[in-house]
Amino acid sequence: MAIQIFPAERMHTDFPWQLWAVGWLAIFKAVLWLAYEPAVPDAVLRLVGWKYLLGAAPLLACGVGLWRRERWAAWGLTVLAAADLLLLIGVPQSIHAYLVDSEVFLFSVVLSLVVQVCGGPLGDLLILCAAPAMFRCTRRAGAASR
Repeated sequence: MAIQIFPAERMHTDFPWQLWAVGWLAIFKAVLWLAYEPAVPDAVLRLVGWKYLLGAAPLLACGVGLWRRERWAAWGLTVLAAADLLLLIGVPQSIHAYLVDSEVFLFSVVLSLVVQVCGGPLGDLLILCAAPAMFRCTRRAGAASR
């Protein structure tokens, strides 16, 4: 039996769009932090850096697992999103790590929004909002493929 990492089913029109979108969001959250360095104090930068470093592999695994309709991936993404928000509540100054500073105001606003959705708290809220659909559209461990 061959293991298929990216199932072709995810490109079918009847594939649940929530799984498709949250899978991509998880992958973006895993790799977006490599594209920029926030202008925050060293202690906050170190904390956010460790959070991203330790979270990258689980986010990638859960994103792909969600495309494969694995229930563990839905649980993993829900727990990771909740933990990310709890870290933000625990260290509120880390919100500055998700704000992009630019000389052009429009760039700052647009890029900050992208980072907040694809790598920050807005993306976590979207994942938590999609949790019921993720659990509804995934299968339990040991269940036959759909």
